[in-house]
Amino acid sequence: MNQIPPEARTSPESELAAVVAEALELAEAQLVLNKSFAPFVFMLDAEGTVQNGEIPQEMRGTMPPDPVVAVKLTVDLFAGYAENLHAMVAVLDPQSGKAEDTLHLWAEHRSGIAQLIRVDFTRKKFLKHPTFSEPRVEAQPAHLWTGEAPVPAGEWWHEGLSEQAIKDVFDLVGAAVPFAQDQLEKNGSLAPYGVTTDHAGEIGHHMAYQAPNENDEVEAEESLQLMAEGFRQRMESLRGTCVISDVRLTPGNGEGVALDALRLHIEHTEGLSMLLLKPYEIDEQSRTVAFGETAVIPTPARVWSA
Repeated sequence: MNQIPPEARTSPESELAAVVAEALELAEAQLVLNKSFAPFVFMLDAEGTVQNGEIPQEMRGTMPPDPVVAVKLTVDLFAGYAENLHAMVAVLDPQSGKAEDTLHLWAEHRSGIAQLIRVDFTRKKFLKHPTFSEPRVEAQPAHLWTGEAPVPAGEWWHEGLSEQAIKDVFDLVGAAVPFAQDQLEKNGSLAPYGVTTDHAGEIGHHMAYQAPNENDEVEAEESLQLMAEGFRQRMESLRGTCVISDVRLTPGNGEGVALDALRLHIEHTEGLSMLLLKPYEIDEQSRTVAFGETAVIPTPARVWSA
């Protein structure tokens, strides 16, 4: 955590500029050390303290290809903290690994200032530090502090879908989550499991059967792949699919507490592909499951893929 000095907090503009400067400094350090970084957010509270939130490992690689959409989604994942913050800045390096690249930042202050900032930079093997261009700043409509409650991360997914498709998604989740909860309460864990809805609206339940390995364990990722392949072979008869698994969310920066979570990969023939991540805890005495706030993020399709 860093502290913004009082002289940098004389106006909303100066507060936001100070947080942007902190974020760019960390981005540069990560580029020097690792040549790339996971999307992260800097959050400024009322006391002038800046805290860093990083996208968990489980969510990496699932961001949409449009960097503007992706950086706004990064902010959305931390929108639950917005009520107690003065400013939030998300930083994305969407094309890490290329010789030339552009950092994308979404910078917003609760006073109503919102900006999309692009910073070009060049990676060269003989330079220790990347070369940054002057930031290009574009004023934007407020995204988090709009005078209403912050928009939760899951609001985007239903855009462009028919009423039937939206109903299909709710039906899939409504079938998958209670089953998973029951398994967690009975066994403390969950084997990968699939749910489908066909053109008649019938819900189907599916397991991937595979031989255990030498340690008498079933490879979860292999089960997920087997189910996706099976659904792909039947996709002409299906409207939607959901593959659910039990995962461990580990903070990418090595700080904080790892979380157990259900991961639901939901796809629909109308073009939707998203992950629902539902953190959970199991009470040791009652064995009941309590779920935390769900994160909703786009992800590449595995069934209706190109």
